[in-house]
Amino acid sequence: MSKLIERYDKFIRVITIAPVIALILLLSLYFAAPEYGVTGGQLALSILFLVVLPVLGYPLQPFIPGFKNGGRDAQRKLAIITALIGYISGIVYAAICNVPDVLMVVYLTYLISGVAVAAFSKLTHIKASGHACGVMGPIAVAIYYISPWALIGLVVYALAFISSVRMKRHTVAEFITGSVIPVVALAISVYAVNLFG
Repeated sequence: MSKLIERYDKFIRVITIAPVIALILLLSLYFAAPEYGVTGGQLALSILFLVVLPVLGYPLQPFIPGFKNGGRDAQRKLAIITALIGYISGIVYAAICNVPDVLMVVYLTYLISGVAVAAFSKLTHIKASGHACGVMGPIAVAIYYISPWALIGLVVYALAFISSVRMKRHTVAEFITGSVIPVVALAISVYAVNLFG
């Protein structure tokens, strides 16, 4: 692989991490879909729970015993832990503060997806791609809630897929598994919120 392609793949991987795509989704819900009634304060807290807390695993890894010398695997595990902390905090906040249904669905989708990715990694020989999950989930939410035009996000998904496989960060099976999880999680979340909301 040429150095140029390698740099390109690394760049794609960085700009498509789950918190970056979550930020794009949250801003899109706020600015492009005001009919859902997401307030500025709810947007700010959503960014805290779905963007800031999940990304903390990366800069914190060198400072946390048990993770700092574990390389990429330890970084991945810590990222899953910090993400789950953010997702659980989001669900608690959403339940207490009675947020719009769309935000409850987003929080539930992220939590179910995060738990499923962690479970796959722990219980099976397939390490479901959290990266794929973090790209496909927001695309699915945007298609469902904002516009079918959000299908354009599949171009970003394809770029992330190619880069991940080419860099050997994930196998095709791991990436596809990570992609299916958030779509199923979204369906479960929409059903649950419609049933109990």
